[in-house]
Amino acid sequence: MRLALLCVVAVNAVACSGGGDSTAPGANAGVASVSLNVTSAQLGVGQMLQLTATPLTSTGTVTTGAATWSSSASNVASVSQAGLVTAVAAGTATITASIGGRTGTASIVVSAAGGGFPLAAEVTMPGNTFSPFLTTIGVGGTVTFRFGSVDHNVIFDPTKLGRPADIQITRNVNVARTFNTRGLFGYDCTVHPGMSGQVEVK
Repeated sequence: MRLALLCVVAVNAVACSGGGDSTAPGANAGVASVSLNVTSAQLGVGQMLQLTATPLTSTGTVTTGAATWSSSASNVASVSQAGLVTAVAAGTATITASIGGRTGTASIVVSAAGGGFPLAAEVTMPGNTFSPFLTTIGVGGTVTFRFGSVDHNVIFDPTKLGRPADIQITRNVNVARTFNTRGLFGYDCTVHPGMSGQVEVK
């Protein structure tokens, strides 16, 4: 009789142990929301943006879970499964990260490079002049300076922030300069006084 009672106590002790479940309170909690590091952004064509997604519980505690990424318009802004967004063409796209049945989104507006202005232009040097005197391009555009058989240089206003590198005395070559900052950039040929030009970047 005493032996039977001990067996019953032992069985009850095992049952009360919960089957060995050691899950800590709050562990593996369900995802209630997904937070993105960026909720809206404006990019130029060709630019990239790294997004990250953080799953949260109903109490705002960070939990675990891998995100699945998608774009509402991949022809405007594509996204890799690592969350890297690439601006493809002008327009608007919504990037969505899904974790545990919940989603977080980011609105991406892509603007055309150059803002509608040409991204390439040429300046020639007939005689001792720059032609045209004023060249207008979009931001990120390139101006090609076509040097003839006469020595010239192109020296930009040294006080202008964002100016490209000067072009030293040369002849019979084409030299390109890219303008990444909006503004009016004056330049001179110091070999021939009065030989000046301007590049307007919009």
